[in-house]
Amino acid sequence: MDNLNNNMDMGMDNNQNNENARMDVADEAAKKVEDMKQVEDATVIITDNNAYVAAQLKGDETAELTKETEKKIGDVVRSTDPDINDVFVSTNPDFMDRMQGYADEINKGNPVTGFMEEFNETIRRIFPTNR
Repeated sequence: MDNLNNNMDMGMDNNQNNENARMDVADEAAKKVEDMKQVEDATVIITDNNAYVAAQLKGDETAELTKETEKKIGDVVRSTDPDINDVFVSTNPDFMDRMQGYADEINKGNPVTGFMEEFNETIRRIFPTNR
């Protein structure tokens, strides 16, 4: 599975404010989420033991993420990595764009230190009750 995930480790102290210290682009998980009949496109980034999924659902832009679909996405993502505890899913178009941008930077081999603070702030804004 290592060849399917691009891993960038910041080498930061993991005890710093519970912030994410590592980011992986989980291509295998994203592909499996995209294989779901409800999902058009997905980007999955794994940080420590959490997975963040930006998903574009099939249909028009008003398609809503149901609890059932969210649970299915979580199960699919967890099936690709047994170390994942929590899966956070959003269909917010801005989040989708940002996640794709982060994934592109990681895949290019750029250091995550340049955008880790922005990523953590984005996660706090999109998932305020989960952090």
